[in-house]
Amino acid sequence: MVSPQILRGDDAETVLDADGIRIANRASRTEIPFVVVQEARPDGRQDVEIVLTDGAVYRVDGGNATAAIAFVTALTAALPEQRDPAGSARVVVTSLQQPQKERKKGEPRLTDYLGLTILGTFVLMYLGYAIWAGVTHGPEVILVIGGAVPFFSGLLMLLFAAEEVRLHLPLRKRGITLVARLDFRTTDGAAWYKYTDANGVEHSHRSKFRGPQPPIAYDPQRPGRASTDLVWGRVLFKVYARGTGGLLLFLAGGAVALGPLMPS
Repeated sequence: MVSPQILRGDDAETVLDADGIRIANRASRTEIPFVVVQEARPDGRQDVEIVLTDGAVYRVDGGNATAAIAFVTALTAALPEQRDPAGSARVVVTSLQQPQKERKKGEPRLTDYLGLTILGTFVLMYLGYAIWAGVTHGPEVILVIGGAVPFFSGLLMLLFAAEEVRLHLPLRKRGITLVARLDFRTTDGAAWYKYTDANGVEHSHRSKFRGPQPPIAYDPQRPGRASTDLVWGRVLFKVYARGTGGLLLFLAGGAVALGPLMPS
C-alpha cells in the first residue's frame, strides 16, 4: 500500500491507512472500517463523500481537487468485496480533550550552538580583514567590502524566497498529503523521511520535523518534490520575511558597495 493519505481540510484531517478511515478535528476522532463503506465519490471541486452501507454520509474537505480524486481512488481500491450492512453501528467516535502545550525540557545540545559558533568566527574574520584592508588601502575599500556582505546575503535570501514559492504553490494547488516514516536522524537535528507515492515509488525527504511520522505533501507531477511545512500561513510569512528582508539587504548593500565606485 502507498503511504497513508491525508486530506487536510479547514477544520478536520482525514487519514486513509491500512486499518480504515480516521476523521479527526479539535473535538473528536471518527474511525470508519473499510467493511462498512459502500462507496466514495467526489462532491464538488475538492470535497469527498464517504457513503456507508446504511446510507449515512460523511463529507470531508479534500484541500484540493487532485488530492480529493487520489483519496477516492485509493479508498475505492481498498474496499473489500463483502460489506457489513451495519454501517454507522461500527463507526467509533472518540471525544478528544484539547491538548495542552508542553514546555520544552532538556539541556541544549552542542549542535545547537555549532552554527552560531561558525557564523561568529566568520564575522570576526571578516571584520579583521575589513580593518586590515582599510588601513592598507584606504577607507573607501572598507565600504566596498562592507557592502558586499549585505548585497550577497540579500541575494541569497531572495533566492530562498523564490524557491519556497516554486515549491509550495504547486503543493497548494494539487499537493497530495501522506504520512511519512522516519528513516534516520542526522547530527544537525534534522532527519530523513521516506514516503511512497500513488504509483508505488518510494522517495526520501530531509526535514527539521522531529516526529517519527510527519504529514508530508508532494507534487503528483513531480513526486520527488515535497514538504513537511504544511501550514500555509507560516509559509506565507516565511516568504514575506525572506523576500522583504532580502530585498532591503540587496539594495542597501549594493548602494554601499557601489557608491565609492560611481563617478562623482
